[in-house]
Amino acid sequence: MSARAGNLVNEVHTLASRYHWAERDILTLRLHRRRAYLALIEQEADRALVAGLLGAEDARRT
Repeated sequence: MSARAGNLVNEVHTLASRYHWAERDILTLRLHRRRAYLALIEQEADRALVAGLLGAEDARRT
């Protein structure tokens, strides 16, 4: 599998896992829309990571 095809499979997997969309629906999205949804997922993951780190830091203080 080429790197490009592998990236597409990863994108479809991420979007299908998060939003429960069908593969055919994901593949009909324009690239910029697909990437926008992926960016939102990444932002949420980053916020959750930071919140978890801050929570762990607070737990160590008590």
